[in-house]
Amino acid sequence: MRYVLPIFTFLALLLVLALPQHNVQGAADKGSTLPVVPLAVTSTPTPVATATAVPAATAIPTVAPDPQLACLRINFEVSGDVAQAGTYEVREVNGRLLASWTAQSGWQDSGWIQPIEISFNAVYVNVFYLPGGSVDPVQMAIMNPAPGTQYGWVARGMCHALEVGWP
Repeated sequence: MRYVLPIFTFLALLLVLALPQHNVQGAADKGSTLPVVPLAVTSTPTPVATATAVPAATAIPTVAPDPQLACLRINFEVSGDVAQAGTYEVREVNGRLLASWTAQSGWQDSGWIQPIEISFNAVYVNVFYLPGGSVDPVQMAIMNPAPGTQYGWVARGMCHALEVGWP
């Protein structure tokens, strides 16, 4: 990839040099009293960028996401809150359960939960906290909602952090 620009520049320079060169004359040749001076088209070579040695970086291989599946994590980092012991569920707004995470008190991140099959290419989601027992679930506040909504979102082929906080 690093040789593409120098090769392209070299080929462009060869093309310019291969063009036929014509003498250029004034626009008003007929009846002109000025002497006709032939002009030649010349080209000035432009400097070509040279590649410099770059030390190879230690790359950590990553697996490309499956274009048909989604990936998400539940994260308290943006809100500054922490999890309470219990289960956190991610549900599409139609109620379909996508993922759950059982957390201990003080945890901030579920880690990546994958693979997740969603109903459409992208869906709006809510995150609910279930402390256990007969207590009703608590809907968590989404700190990074989809534009113009209060919902989080998940899309196929990508991993997305659902930043949550306590309501």
